[in-house]
Amino acid sequence: MTEKYLRHVFGGPAARRGIGMVALIGAACAAGPAMAQTRSQPYPAWPDPVISPTLSVAEAKAIVVERTKKQTEWKGPSDGPRAPAGSVTIAYVSPDQSYTPHVLWGRGVEEAAKALGWKVMTLNGQGTVSGTLSAMQQALAANPTAIVTPADANALQKPIKEAVARHIPVIGIHATAFPGPHPDLGLYMNIVSNPAEIGQTEAAYVIAMADGKARDIHMVDDSYAIARFKAKATTTPIANCSGCKMLETVNMPLGDASARMSSVVSGLLARYGDSWWMTTCCDGYYTNVAAALRAAGASPTKIKLVGADAPPSAYDMIRKGGFEVASVPEPSSLFGYMAVDAVIRAMAGQEPAHFVQPTFLIVKENVDSEGGRKNEFVPSNNFACHYMNVWKGTNNPC
Repeated sequence: MTEKYLRHVFGGPAARRGIGMVALIGAACAAGPAMAQTRSQPYPAWPDPVISPTLSVAEAKAIVVERTKKQTEWKGPSDGPRAPAGSVTIAYVSPDQSYTPHVLWGRGVEEAAKALGWKVMTLNGQGTVSGTLSAMQQALAANPTAIVTPADANALQKPIKEAVARHIPVIGIHATAFPGPHPDLGLYMNIVSNPAEIGQTEAAYVIAMADGKARDIHMVDDSYAIARFKAKATTTPIANCSGCKMLETVNMPLGDASARMSSVVSGLLARYGDSWWMTTCCDGYYTNVAAALRAAGASPTKIKLVGADAPPSAYDMIRKGGFEVASVPEPSSLFGYMAVDAVIRAMAGQEPAHFVQPTFLIVKENVDSEGGRKNEFVPSNNFACHYMNVWKGTNNPC
Protein backbone atom coordinates (compact mmCIF):
# COMPACT_ATOMS: atom_id res chain seq x y z
CA MET A 1 0.00 0.00 0.00
CA THR A 2 1.62 3.23 -1.10
CA GLU A 3 1.94 6.44 0.83
CA LYS A 4 -0.19 8.24 -1.77
CA TYR A 5 -3.02 5.73 -1.20
CA LEU A 6 -2.94 6.36 2.54
CA ARG A 7 -3.17 10.09 2.01
CA HIS A 8 -6.11 9.69 -0.36
CA VAL A 9 -8.10 7.34 1.84
CA PHE A 10 -7.67 9.13 5.12
CA GLY A 11 -5.99 12.51 4.75
CA GLY A 12 -3.66 13.79 7.46
CA PRO A 13 -3.42 12.17 10.88
CA ALA A 14 -4.79 15.31 12.53
CA ALA A 15 -7.79 15.42 10.22
CA ARG A 16 -11.05 15.91 12.04
CA ARG A 17 -12.71 14.17 9.14
CA GLY A 18 -10.04 13.28 6.59
CA ILE A 19 -10.18 11.59 3.20
CA GLY A 20 -8.82 12.89 -0.07
CA MET A 21 -9.85 16.43 -1.23
CA VAL A 22 -11.02 18.23 -4.36
CA ALA A 23 -10.90 22.02 -4.12
CA LEU A 24 -12.14 24.48 -6.65
CA ILE A 25 -10.36 27.78 -6.63
CA GLY A 26 -12.46 30.63 -7.93
CA ALA A 27 -11.06 31.74 -11.22
CA ALA A 28 -10.35 35.41 -11.28
CA CYS A 29 -12.11 36.78 -14.31
CA ALA A 30 -10.30 40.09 -14.56
CA ALA A 31 -12.23 41.85 -11.79
CA GLY A 32 -15.61 41.16 -13.38
CA PRO A 33 -18.94 41.46 -11.56
CA ALA A 34 -19.03 37.73 -10.70
CA MET A 35 -15.83 38.15 -8.71
CA ALA A 36 -17.43 40.85 -6.57
CA GLN A 37 -20.22 38.44 -5.58
CA THR A 38 -18.05 35.40 -4.93
CA ARG A 39 -18.05 34.18 -1.35
CA SER A 40 -15.02 32.19 -0.27
CA GLN A 41 -15.74 32.04 3.46
CA PRO A 42 -17.39 28.70 4.31
CA TYR A 43 -20.87 28.56 5.78
CA PRO A 44 -21.36 26.72 9.11
CA ALA A 45 -20.57 23.02 9.15
CA TRP A 46 -23.37 20.50 8.79
CA PRO A 47 -24.22 18.22 11.73
CA ASP A 48 -21.90 15.23 12.03
CA PRO A 49 -23.19 11.94 10.59
CA VAL A 50 -25.01 9.75 13.12
CA ILE A 51 -24.04 6.11 13.66
CA SER A 52 -26.85 3.52 13.87
CA PRO A 53 -26.39 1.64 17.16
CA THR A 54 -28.54 -1.37 16.26
CA LEU A 55 -29.97 -3.19 13.23
CA SER A 56 -32.49 -6.00 13.37
CA VAL A 57 -32.21 -8.71 10.75
CA ALA A 58 -35.34 -7.35 9.06
CA GLU A 59 -33.91 -3.81 9.02
CA ALA A 60 -30.60 -5.10 7.68
CA LYS A 61 -32.30 -7.00 4.87
CA ALA A 62 -34.37 -3.94 3.95
CA ILE A 63 -31.22 -1.80 3.76
CA VAL A 64 -29.53 -4.34 1.49
CA VAL A 65 -32.54 -4.42 -0.84
CA GLU A 66 -32.70 -0.63 -0.98
CA ARG A 67 -28.99 -0.01 -1.49
CA THR A 68 -28.46 -2.64 -4.18
CA LYS A 69 -31.16 -1.09 -6.38
CA LYS A 70 -30.35 0.96 -9.45
CA GLN A 71 -30.17 4.65 -8.56
CA THR A 72 -32.51 6.05 -11.20
CA GLU A 73 -34.09 8.72 -8.99
CA TRP A 74 -32.44 12.15 -8.84
CA LYS A 75 -32.30 13.37 -5.23
CA GLY A 76 -29.99 16.31 -5.85
CA PRO A 77 -30.82 20.01 -6.31
CA SER A 78 -33.63 21.01 -8.65
CA ASP A 79 -33.03 24.75 -8.42
CA GLY A 80 -30.19 27.15 -7.80
CA PRO A 81 -28.26 30.04 -9.32
CA ARG A 82 -27.50 30.17 -13.03
CA ALA A 83 -23.93 29.53 -14.10
CA PRO A 84 -22.27 32.81 -15.06
CA ALA A 85 -21.19 33.27 -18.65
CA GLY A 86 -17.80 34.62 -19.61
CA SER A 87 -14.27 33.65 -18.74
CA VAL A 88 -14.26 31.19 -15.85
CA THR A 89 -11.33 28.90 -15.05
CA ILE A 90 -11.26 26.07 -12.54
CA ALA A 91 -7.93 24.77 -11.29
CA TYR A 92 -8.16 21.07 -10.50
CA VAL A 93 -5.30 20.23 -8.14
CA SER A 94 -4.88 16.47 -8.15
CA PRO A 95 -2.60 14.92 -5.53
CA ASP A 96 -1.80 12.08 -7.91
CA GLN A 97 -3.02 11.59 -11.48
CA SER A 98 -1.92 7.96 -11.42
CA TYR A 99 -4.68 7.24 -8.88
CA THR A 100 -7.93 6.33 -10.67
CA PRO A 101 -10.47 8.17 -8.43
CA HIS A 102 -8.55 11.44 -8.77
CA VAL A 103 -8.64 11.08 -12.55
CA LEU A 104 -12.36 10.25 -12.62
CA TRP A 105 -13.34 13.11 -10.31
CA GLY A 106 -11.30 15.49 -12.42
CA ARG A 107 -12.96 14.16 -15.55
CA GLY A 108 -16.35 15.03 -14.02
CA VAL A 109 -15.15 18.57 -13.35
CA GLU A 110 -13.92 18.86 -16.94
CA GLU A 111 -17.16 17.53 -18.42
CA ALA A 112 -19.32 19.90 -16.41
CA ALA A 113 -17.09 22.90 -17.06
CA LYS A 114 -16.90 22.20 -20.79
CA ALA A 115 -20.70 22.13 -21.04
CA LEU A 116 -20.72 25.65 -19.54
CA GLY A 117 -17.99 26.97 -21.80
CA TRP A 118 -15.56 27.16 -18.89
CA LYS A 119 -11.92 26.09 -18.74
CA VAL A 120 -10.19 23.62 -16.43
CA MET A 121 -6.47 23.55 -15.73
CA THR A 122 -5.27 20.29 -14.17
CA LEU A 123 -2.21 20.35 -11.93
CA ASN A 124 -0.62 17.11 -10.76
CA GLY A 125 0.93 16.76 -7.30
CA GLN A 126 2.76 13.62 -8.51
CA GLY A 127 1.83 11.63 -5.42
CA THR A 128 3.70 13.69 -2.81
CA VAL A 129 2.67 16.30 -0.25
CA SER A 130 5.37 18.68 -1.46
CA GLY A 131 4.26 18.20 -5.06
CA THR A 132 0.64 18.91 -4.16
CA LEU A 133 1.64 22.04 -2.24
CA SER A 134 3.58 23.18 -5.30
CA ALA A 135 0.55 22.48 -7.51
CA MET A 136 -1.64 24.56 -5.19
CA GLN A 137 0.82 27.44 -5.43
CA GLN A 138 0.74 27.17 -9.22
CA ALA A 139 -3.03 27.31 -9.08
CA LEU A 140 -2.96 30.44 -6.92
CA ALA A 141 -0.44 32.05 -9.24
CA ALA A 142 -2.83 31.45 -12.16
CA ASN A 143 -5.55 33.33 -10.24
CA PRO A 144 -8.36 31.01 -11.36
CA THR A 145 -12.06 31.33 -10.67
CA ALA A 146 -11.88 28.12 -8.66
CA ILE A 147 -9.59 25.22 -7.49
CA VAL A 148 -10.88 21.62 -7.03
CA THR A 149 -8.57 19.18 -5.25
CA PRO A 150 -8.84 15.68 -3.78
CA ALA A 151 -5.94 16.42 -1.45
CA ASP A 152 -5.82 16.40 2.34
CA ALA A 153 -7.08 19.80 3.52
CA ASN A 154 -5.00 19.64 6.69
CA ALA A 155 -1.80 19.44 4.66
CA LEU A 156 -2.81 22.44 2.51
CA GLN A 157 -3.84 24.95 5.14
CA LYS A 158 -1.44 27.70 4.07
CA PRO A 159 -2.53 27.86 0.40
CA ILE A 160 -6.19 27.31 1.34
CA LYS A 161 -6.09 30.27 3.73
CA GLU A 162 -4.46 32.36 1.03
CA ALA A 163 -7.16 31.36 -1.44
CA VAL A 164 -9.96 32.25 0.97
CA ALA A 165 -8.32 35.60 1.72
CA ARG A 166 -8.25 36.31 -2.01
CA HIS A 167 -11.97 35.49 -2.33
CA ILE A 168 -11.27 32.17 -4.04
CA PRO A 169 -13.61 29.47 -2.69
CA VAL A 170 -12.00 26.09 -2.08
CA ILE A 171 -14.17 23.01 -2.59
CA GLY A 172 -12.83 19.65 -1.51
CA ILE A 173 -13.58 16.18 -2.77
CA HIS A 174 -12.52 13.80 -0.03
CA ALA A 175 -10.51 16.64 1.46
CA THR A 176 -11.77 15.55 4.85
CA ALA A 177 -14.14 12.88 6.19
CA PHE A 178 -17.59 14.43 6.47
CA PRO A 179 -19.70 16.14 3.78
CA GLY A 180 -20.57 19.83 3.85
CA PRO A 181 -18.75 23.10 4.57
CA HIS A 182 -15.72 23.00 6.87
CA PRO A 183 -14.98 26.44 8.34
CA ASP A 184 -12.15 25.00 10.44
CA LEU A 185 -10.33 23.90 7.28
CA GLY A 186 -11.40 26.75 5.00
CA LEU A 187 -13.43 24.47 2.73
CA TYR A 188 -16.47 26.08 1.15
CA MET A 189 -17.71 22.53 0.58
CA ASN A 190 -16.37 19.02 1.00
CA ILE A 191 -17.86 16.38 -1.27
CA VAL A 192 -17.82 12.86 0.11
CA SER A 193 -20.25 10.06 0.90
CA ASN A 194 -21.76 9.77 4.38
CA PRO A 195 -19.26 7.61 6.31
CA ALA A 196 -21.91 6.56 8.84
CA GLU A 197 -24.03 5.20 5.98
CA ILE A 198 -21.03 3.39 4.52
CA GLY A 199 -20.43 1.59 7.81
CA GLN A 200 -24.13 0.90 8.30
CA THR A 201 -24.35 -0.60 4.81
CA GLU A 202 -21.45 -2.97 5.45
CA ALA A 203 -22.98 -4.03 8.77
CA ALA A 204 -26.41 -4.50 7.22
CA TYR A 205 -25.04 -6.79 4.51
CA VAL A 206 -23.18 -8.97 7.00
CA ILE A 207 -26.14 -9.21 9.40
CA ALA A 208 -28.62 -9.86 6.59
CA MET A 209 -26.58 -12.47 4.70
CA ALA A 210 -25.67 -14.29 7.93
CA ASP A 211 -29.32 -14.14 9.05
CA GLY A 212 -28.30 -12.46 12.30
CA LYS A 213 -25.58 -15.00 13.15
CA ALA A 214 -22.46 -13.29 11.81
CA ARG A 215 -18.98 -13.79 13.22
CA ASP A 216 -17.09 -10.69 12.10
CA ILE A 217 -13.52 -9.43 12.12
CA HIS A 218 -12.93 -5.76 11.35
CA MET A 219 -9.66 -4.46 9.93
CA VAL A 220 -8.78 -0.81 10.53
CA ASP A 221 -5.86 1.61 10.60
CA ASP A 222 -6.36 3.23 14.01
CA SER A 223 -3.99 6.10 13.30
CA TYR A 224 -6.70 7.85 11.26
CA ALA A 225 -9.81 9.40 12.78
CA ILE A 226 -11.97 8.62 9.74
CA ALA A 227 -10.93 4.95 9.88
CA ARG A 228 -11.95 4.81 13.53
CA PHE A 229 -15.29 6.46 12.70
CA LYS A 230 -16.07 4.01 9.90
CA ALA A 231 -15.01 1.14 12.15
CA LYS A 232 -17.43 2.25 14.84
CA ALA A 233 -20.23 2.71 12.29
CA THR A 234 -19.65 -0.83 10.99
CA THR A 235 -18.95 -2.77 14.18
CA THR A 236 -21.51 -1.19 16.54
CA PRO A 237 -24.63 -2.70 14.89
CA ILE A 238 -22.88 -6.08 14.55
CA ALA A 239 -21.75 -6.06 18.20
CA ASN A 240 -25.31 -5.20 19.28
CA CYS A 241 -26.88 -7.93 17.13
CA SER A 242 -27.91 -10.60 19.67
CA GLY A 243 -26.98 -13.57 17.50
CA CYS A 244 -23.81 -12.03 16.05
CA LYS A 245 -20.32 -11.85 17.48
CA MET A 246 -17.50 -9.38 16.89
CA LEU A 247 -14.50 -11.66 17.03
CA GLU A 248 -11.74 -9.07 16.83
CA THR A 249 -10.77 -5.66 15.54
CA VAL A 250 -7.37 -5.81 13.84
CA ASN A 251 -5.37 -2.59 13.85
CA MET A 252 -3.31 -2.87 10.66
CA PRO A 253 -1.44 0.17 9.32
CA LEU A 254 -2.27 0.32 5.63
CA GLY A 255 1.37 0.80 4.79
CA ASP A 256 2.22 -2.51 6.49
CA ALA A 257 -0.49 -4.56 4.77
CA SER A 258 1.72 -6.15 2.15
CA ALA A 259 4.46 -7.19 4.55
CA ARG A 260 2.32 -8.29 7.50
CA MET A 261 -0.90 -9.65 6.05
CA SER A 262 0.18 -13.27 5.63
CA SER A 263 1.08 -13.69 9.31
CA VAL A 264 -1.99 -11.74 10.48
CA VAL A 265 -4.37 -13.89 8.42
CA SER A 266 -2.64 -17.07 9.63
CA GLY A 267 -3.25 -15.93 13.19
CA LEU A 268 -6.92 -15.21 12.52
CA LEU A 269 -7.41 -18.65 11.00
CA ALA A 270 -5.72 -20.26 13.99
CA ARG A 271 -7.88 -18.37 16.50
CA TYR A 272 -11.27 -18.39 14.78
CA GLY A 273 -11.24 -21.23 12.31
CA ASP A 274 -12.08 -21.03 8.64
CA SER A 275 -15.60 -19.54 8.71
CA TRP A 276 -16.08 -15.81 9.34
CA TRP A 277 -16.78 -12.42 7.79
CA MET A 278 -14.41 -9.49 7.50
CA THR A 279 -15.36 -5.83 7.18
CA THR A 280 -13.10 -2.83 6.69
CA CYS A 281 -12.91 0.88 6.00
CA CYS A 282 -11.34 0.44 2.57
CA ASP A 283 -10.76 -2.26 0.01
CA GLY A 284 -7.05 -1.52 -0.13
CA TYR A 285 -6.44 -4.36 2.36
CA TYR A 286 -8.27 -7.04 0.44
CA THR A 287 -5.86 -7.90 -2.36
CA ASN A 288 -3.40 -8.96 0.33
CA VAL A 289 -6.05 -10.58 2.53
CA ALA A 290 -7.37 -12.68 -0.38
CA ALA A 291 -3.86 -13.74 -1.37
CA ALA A 292 -3.12 -14.85 2.21
CA LEU A 293 -6.42 -16.75 2.42
CA ARG A 294 -5.75 -18.56 -0.86
CA ALA A 295 -2.25 -19.47 0.27
CA ALA A 296 -3.71 -20.93 3.47
CA GLY A 297 -6.25 -22.99 1.54
CA ALA A 298 -9.28 -21.13 2.89
CA SER A 299 -12.59 -21.32 1.03
CA PRO A 300 -14.42 -18.23 -0.35
CA THR A 301 -17.70 -19.97 0.50
CA LYS A 302 -16.83 -19.80 4.21
CA ILE A 303 -14.81 -16.58 4.54
CA LYS A 304 -16.37 -13.49 3.00
CA LEU A 305 -14.97 -9.97 2.75
CA VAL A 306 -17.08 -6.80 2.71
CA GLY A 307 -15.37 -3.49 1.99
CA ALA A 308 -15.68 0.09 0.83
CA ASP A 309 -14.25 2.39 -1.87
CA ALA A 310 -14.50 -0.30 -4.60
CA PRO A 311 -11.37 0.11 -6.72
CA PRO A 312 -11.22 -2.02 -9.89
CA SER A 313 -9.72 -4.90 -7.91
CA ALA A 314 -12.86 -5.07 -5.74
CA TYR A 315 -15.16 -5.11 -8.77
CA ASP A 316 -13.04 -7.90 -10.25
CA MET A 317 -13.09 -10.05 -7.12
CA ILE A 318 -16.85 -9.62 -6.62
CA ARG A 319 -17.52 -10.34 -10.30
CA LYS A 320 -15.43 -13.54 -10.29
CA GLY A 321 -16.75 -14.88 -7.01
CA GLY A 322 -13.54 -14.38 -5.05
CA PHE A 323 -13.35 -13.78 -1.32
CA GLU A 324 -14.77 -10.26 -1.57
CA VAL A 325 -18.54 -10.42 -1.92
CA ALA A 326 -19.64 -6.80 -1.47
CA SER A 327 -18.30 -3.25 -1.43
CA VAL A 328 -19.64 0.27 -0.95
CA PRO A 329 -18.31 2.45 -3.80
CA GLU A 330 -18.25 6.23 -4.08
CA PRO A 331 -19.38 8.07 -7.21
CA SER A 332 -16.83 8.93 -9.87
CA SER A 333 -17.78 11.72 -12.30
CA LEU A 334 -20.82 12.79 -10.22
CA PHE A 335 -18.46 14.18 -7.57
CA GLY A 336 -16.97 16.46 -10.25
CA TYR A 337 -20.42 17.82 -11.15
CA MET A 338 -21.18 18.38 -7.47
CA ALA A 339 -17.95 20.35 -7.18
CA VAL A 340 -18.85 22.59 -10.13
CA ASP A 341 -22.29 23.16 -8.60
CA ALA A 342 -20.62 24.28 -5.39
CA VAL A 343 -18.45 26.71 -7.35
CA ILE A 344 -21.48 28.22 -9.05
CA ARG A 345 -23.23 28.70 -5.72
CA ALA A 346 -20.11 30.23 -4.18
CA MET A 347 -19.85 32.68 -7.10
CA ALA A 348 -23.47 33.68 -6.41
CA GLY A 349 -22.76 34.09 -2.70
CA GLN A 350 -25.06 31.17 -1.81
CA GLU A 351 -24.41 28.21 0.46
CA PRO A 352 -23.71 24.84 -1.17
CA ALA A 353 -26.57 22.46 -1.91
CA HIS A 354 -27.50 20.15 0.97
CA PHE A 355 -27.06 16.99 -1.05
CA VAL A 356 -25.16 13.77 -0.41
CA GLN A 357 -25.53 10.99 -2.99
CA PRO A 358 -27.28 7.95 -1.44
CA THR A 359 -25.12 4.96 -0.63
CA PHE A 360 -24.87 2.13 -3.16
CA LEU A 361 -23.85 -1.47 -2.46
CA ILE A 362 -22.10 -3.63 -5.06
CA VAL A 363 -22.77 -7.37 -4.93
CA LYS A 364 -22.32 -10.06 -7.58
CA GLU A 365 -25.89 -9.66 -8.84
CA ASN A 366 -25.49 -5.95 -9.65
CA VAL A 367 -21.74 -5.61 -10.14
CA ASP A 368 -22.08 -4.54 -13.79
CA SER A 369 -24.82 -1.97 -13.19
CA GLU A 370 -24.52 1.73 -12.33
CA GLY A 371 -21.24 2.12 -14.21
CA GLY A 372 -19.92 -1.23 -13.00
CA ARG A 373 -19.01 -2.47 -16.46
CA LYS A 374 -16.25 0.16 -16.35
CA ASN A 375 -15.42 -0.62 -12.71
CA GLU A 376 -16.78 2.66 -11.40
CA PHE A 377 -19.95 3.92 -9.74
CA VAL A 378 -21.97 6.19 -12.04
CA PRO A 379 -25.58 6.55 -10.83
CA SER A 380 -28.16 6.07 -13.58
CA ASN A 381 -30.13 9.15 -12.50
CA ASN A 382 -29.01 11.39 -15.42
CA PHE A 383 -27.33 13.75 -12.98
CA ALA A 384 -25.60 15.72 -15.75
CA CYS A 385 -28.96 16.59 -17.32
CA HIS A 386 -30.44 17.67 -13.98
CA TYR A 387 -27.46 19.89 -13.20
CA MET A 388 -27.58 21.51 -16.64
CA ASN A 389 -31.25 22.36 -16.14
CA VAL A 390 -30.32 24.15 -12.92
CA TRP A 391 -27.21 25.87 -14.28
CA LYS A 392 -28.75 26.96 -17.59
CA GLY A 393 -32.32 27.56 -16.45
CA THR A 394 -33.69 24.97 -18.89
CA ASN A 395 -36.39 22.36 -18.40
CA ASN A 396 -35.14 19.50 -20.54
CA PRO A 397 -36.55 16.03 -19.78
CA CYS A 398 -34.05 13.91 -17.85
